[in-house]
Order: sequence, then structure tokens, then C-alpha cells
Amino acid sequence: MARRFPFITSFAAGEIAEEYQMRTDLQVRNEACRQFRNAQTLAGGGFRRRYGTEHIAALSALSRLETYGVGSDDARLLVFSAGVFQVRELDGTIVQTISSSVPWVAADLFTMQIAIEDGKIVVASRSFAPQLLTLTGSTWAIANLGFADGLNGSKLQPYWRFAARGVSLTPGAYSGSGVSLATSAAFFTADHVGTRLRYTSIEITVTAVTDGDTATGTVVGTLYPTLTVTLGSSTGFLVGQEVQGEDSQVRGVVAGVPTGTTLTVQLVDGYTYFDATEALVGPTAKSTMSAVSLAGTPAATTEWDEALIGTERGYPGAVALHRNRLMLGDFPAAQNVMAASATGDITDFNTGTGLETDAIIERVGRETSLGLKHFGSTEQLLLFTEGGVYYVPEQVAAPLSPTNFELLKIGPEAAGDPVPLDVSEGKIFTERDSGRAMICIPTGNVRRSWEIADLSELAYHLMGTPVEMELMAAGTESDRLVPVLNTDGDLAVLTYRRSAQFSAWGVWSTTGSWRSIVYAAGALYAVSERTIGGSTVFRLEKFSSTAWADGMIPLASTSTAVTQYANHTVGVWDGDDKIGEFAVGADGVLVGVDESYGAVQVGLDFTVTVEGVPPVDSERGLRPNYKITRVDVDAVSSTGFKGNGCSPSGWVGSIGGGTGAQTGVRRFRPLGRGKYPTFTIVQDVGGPLQIRSVTMEVTS
Repeated sequence: MARRFPFITSFAAGEIAEEYQMRTDLQVRNEACRQFRNAQTLAGGGFRRRYGTEHIAALSALSRLETYGVGSDDARLLVFSAGVFQVRELDGTIVQTISSSVPWVAADLFTMQIAIEDGKIVVASRSFAPQLLTLTGSTWAIANLGFADGLNGSKLQPYWRFAARGVSLTPGAYSGSGVSLATSAAFFTADHVGTRLRYTSIEITVTAVTDGDTATGTVVGTLYPTLTVTLGSSTGFLVGQEVQGEDSQVRGVVAGVPTGTTLTVQLVDGYTYFDATEALVGPTAKSTMSAVSLAGTPAATTEWDEALIGTERGYPGAVALHRNRLMLGDFPAAQNVMAASATGDITDFNTGTGLETDAIIERVGRETSLGLKHFGSTEQLLLFTEGGVYYVPEQVAAPLSPTNFELLKIGPEAAGDPVPLDVSEGKIFTERDSGRAMICIPTGNVRRSWEIADLSELAYHLMGTPVEMELMAAGTESDRLVPVLNTDGDLAVLTYRRSAQFSAWGVWSTTGSWRSIVYAAGALYAVSERTIGGSTVFRLEKFSSTAWADGMIPLASTSTAVTQYANHTVGVWDGDDKIGEFAVGADGVLVGVDESYGAVQVGLDFTVTVEGVPPVDSERGLRPNYKITRVDVDAVSSTGFKGNGCSPSGWVGSIGGGTGAQTGVRRFRPLGRGKYPTFTIVQDVGGPLQIRSVTMEVTS
């Protein structure tokens, strides 16, 4: 005997993957869709047509968007394209263009990272030296990120030991140019020219390379002395041990033990000699000195390193600003190393003596090949790597510092390319291999401060290969949105509710592709790539709740030229009603539109498709044949739409409908039976669309 039962969906969970669609034991199934395309869920249930876009300005090439400033009065759009940096007003007006000495090319746009704060923009990429954009008055200037000057012409840049353990460096003189440099194993390459080495913290600039173990350099200042020390007995003193004058407190390292009564000692932190009659104290020996003299040439030492950033070792790909420190990471030759500048000076990377405000240069994890992808600046520093997510357990009274640097692992999820997104609950990031959206959330616990949750488990099939993410604030009739831009040019869009049980995902597609997104002063902006009139064009567009199509442009009359769409076909709207699709001539004027229309809008239409999940009898389970006998659709202020291909009674669903937007419940009676029948709402003519609920009666 046939059984009738109601089936209601709220659409609150958005589109879910196929394997979840027949799971009657899952609550999410009764709130989800099989397809949720070009729509957005509403706070009280149901859905509406997604925001369309307004044309703002033409762009000359593929571009990446960022924003600077807060509020509609101060916010500006930053546009990065190959060899060009632009600042634009929110209406697209160009404020400034820099096209000289801009190192990034098109291939760098979506791999380089950008940190913005207080009149400074730092751009980092493995492809070029870090760039610093500085705002003075109302004008931006660009230059390589320079490092602060230290004593005697030194540079307070980050240094790292790249030579293998035990490899020594021997300079041929204490000062001057043309100083020979010899290493105990092959080390130098041609790219070392211009690189600074540090011989026990004193810098030497490499000026020429002879071969792998021989080079020439200029000493920046004077190297610390190497001393020949005569003492009662050298027995017990070992090469590499640190020694100290008992009275003078002068420190050095034993560089050699030539005889039973002499030592070669390399001073490590100054130019003052030991007192000739004091005791020399080491970890395993002590003896009174009788003579101290300067050795003719500096001793070979293993206490040396080289600049972490430069032509030889490459450039950092990760950058962020955290607690008044500039964070650099993703170094090509030191992938698991991070560098944090001194507090308050983003150009000072001197680790000094480890004071609270000194710079920090440390390893992340135990594997040298562990790639550091991103920094996350929250109340605690997060580090997103190829091997998982880490955090530094900072506190208000104990912020990030050399003495408060401990890395704790949160989870094994490897981070993807998009820069993690800051939300109130924590940080959203993408997983490298799956593309899934994950969230890193503080727990409030002392022992385990952070945890990671999957935001896209039910809609993993929509994730693709993410490029960018943004957070879009809630509007008057919607929740917060997190659009995730994929390489295919579509947006996977998350409706992000703090209290929701499920994460609701859908897809926003357009004619052509979106290539970059940014949220600025209450609106989402995008770079579009489209083929118009046979040519590829890039446009700056703004999402708007009153735009029924993409790239919409208002015209004062039907005879007003719209050169942006010359030799193309566009949709034409009179308010909420679409007049039709019309060609645009080579002169930019619409062809064939009734001149009686006044002001109109033109744009590229898109189709809304929302398909419910197949109904399942919760009491009897899966049946061989179902029939959806009746569907009641509650629409609010909506123009034409169709249900399973049919227009609702009394509603005009074709182009040129004059009835305007309507509100009411309309009934559909779908035909046929099937094992997995569904009901699909389609709006293929742009206009207002808001569906409050869909109620089905099903026979099994």
C-alpha cells in the first residue's frame, strides 16, 4: 500500500557530497541540497539569488587585489599586476601607479605574500628580494627591504649557518679588502659574490670566488683578534672549548694547541686581550698565563655563518607582521627556519644577546625539509607548515620573545597556498592535498590551547584548488560569507554562522572567471577575466545585492554607448525586469532595444540552480519508486523562476515579463516516479529571487 509523507528542506546546510545524500540517519540531509549554485542561504532558512557584480573599472592585465585602510573614507584598493602597483579609490579611480622597479611578474601574483600595517607594505616571494612599499603623506614608494645599519658598517640582517658541521673558515687578514677566504671543504659558488659572511659575528663581504673553497672578501671593520697565549701548561685545553680570563672576563675559543705551553685562542666578543698574568679558565683545565700576543693571521674557525637572504640562498616566500615584529619564512635554502625582527623595527634582525626585544631566528620542527608556508597573527603566533600547524604559547605578560619561544604542534594538517583567513573564532586555512577548508580554534584549555576542525567535510567536492579566501561581513538579510577562490575561476562560498550546526557551501560561477577577491569597506571586490568581443579582458567589479547579473553597467538611455561590451551580447534590465538579450555594436550602442525605455542596466546574466536531495522514507527506508506528488514553494518578492522546468501558475518566468516581483506560495505537481527523484528550482532570467521554504509531499 502506498504511503504518503512530507519532506521539508531548509537549505541551511547548502550543497553536500553525493555519499551523504541518502543517509537518512544524518540530520544534515534534511537541511541540504544536491546542487546549490549561484545562491546564498538566508539566516532564517531558505535562499536567495547570489549577489551580482557592478562594473567598476577596466584593468590592463591579470591583477591581484589587496586593501589598505579602514572604513569607506580611508580604505583603498591595492592592485598588483605584472610590473605594476596601483592604488585605487573604491570607485576604481586611480590614485597612484608605480611601474618602475616593480619586480613581480604575472606568475608571482598569487604566490607572493603581502603584509600590510601602518603605512608599510612588505611583499615577499621566492622570486625576488623582499620589497618594502612605504607611504609618505599620500604617496607610495617602492624599494628593496633594506636592513638596519649596525656598528662599523655592519648590516642587521638575518644570518644562518649553511656550511656543513665542522667546515672551517680561515681569513687571510684581520682587515682591509682583497682578504683571502679559505674553507676546509667546498662551499663557495659564483652567487656568493656580494654575500656577507660572519666570522665570529664580524662581517666579511665576498668580492670574488676562485673555486669551491677559495674566495676573496672585504672585512667590514676589523676581525676579532686571534691570540697566541703562553701559559704554564696547555694540557686539558681542547680545540673548540670556550675559555675565559679569570680576572678580565675576556672570552675566547681555543683554535689550536701548538705546544705543551701555548694555545691559539680566537676572541669572540671584543678586541681586549687577556691580562698577561691572569689565569685562563676552561671547562677542563686552568693555567696561569705568562705572555699574550696577536697571531699573525686569524685562526680557522667553525664559528661562522652567512646571510640568510640573498642571491646565493634565495628569498623568503612567507611574510607577516606580529606584535610589532616582521616575520619571514619559507627560505629556499632553510625551509624550516623562521626569522622575527626586533620589536618595533622591521629592518633589525640582530639576535644580539637574547634580550626580550631582540630578533629571533629559530628552526620550526625537526625536519630541515619542513616547509613553512604561512604565519598566523592572533593572540598567539601560529605557523602553518607542510607538516602541520604549530603555535607559540604566548600570554599577555609573556609575548613572543627570544626567552619565550616554544613551538607546540596543534595537528598534522598540511597548509595549502591561500594565506590563512582571520575570523573571530580563529584562523581558516586550506589543507594542501584535499583543498578542504579547515579552522584552527582556540580551546581555552591550558594543556591543549588550539584544535583544528574541518569546515568542508560535507562539501569537500566543491573545494577544488584554492587560491584566495576572504571574509564577507553579514548583510541585513544574510550571514557572514567566506568565498574561496579556486583556480578554475569559481568561488566556493561558505555561509559562516557562529552557532550553526552545519557549514553551508555553494558555488558561485560567472561568465568567464574570477581571478582575485578582496573585502574592503563592507563590500567584496573581484577581478574578472572574460572574453568580450573576441578579446580577453580583465575588469574590476564589486558584488552588490541589487545587481541581477555580473559586470552590470547603468546606462542613461538605450542609446548610451557601453564600449566595455562592444561586439558582444548582453542582458538588458529595466529595474528588476529583464528586457532581453541584445547585441552591442562596434560603437558600443545596443542594437534593437525599444527606445521607449529610459535608463537601463546591462550585464552578463547567470543561472541560479538549487536542487534538493532525493527524499527518503524515514520509516520504511529506501523504496524502489518514489513520486513527488506536490511541491509548495514559498517565494518572497521574486521574479520568474521554474520548478523542474515548469513555471509556477500565475507567475511569469520568461523574458519581458511585466508582472514584476511577487510574493506567495506556488504549487508544483512534478510528473513521473523514480528511485531518486528530486525537485530543482532554476532562475535563468536575472532578477530578485528569495525562496523561504520548499515543502514536498512524497508517495513511496
